[in-house]
Amino acid sequence: MSNKREYQISSSLNDGIIEVVLTGEFGRGSLEKIKNEVAAIEKSVNTKSELVDIRKMKGHPSITEIYIFARSFPPDRSKIDTAIVDVAENADIKAFLEITTLNTGMSFKFFTDIDAARKWLKCQ
Repeated sequence: MSNKREYQISSSLNDGIIEVVLTGEFGRGSLEKIKNEVAAIEKSVNTKSELVDIRKMKGHPSITEIYIFARSFPPDRSKIDTAIVDVAENADIKAFLEITTLNTGMSFKFFTDIDAARKWLKCQ
């Protein structure tokens, strides 16, 4: 059995916004691992805005995985506005992600245009 990761994460700070780029593919259980790695990045940078670019990820988590993902954040996580940038083909999960995270007190918004995502974060 291989321990090879299915995804890669890179991050940078751009105009006060943490920008996280994910590449690879969503595998079984990878969403929880990704969440933990991104949380470590968030803790290392003092900002209230985050852009997560998943346009180069193959596949996407199931609705159940997204629900569990959204409900499992610690209470202090709600202070970060998050823009998720994905391809239009995955827009079917947009409303579910936004409503589920909103119900937990977090601010996640789905975009297909990275510039629109940055603009939204700057206005928050």
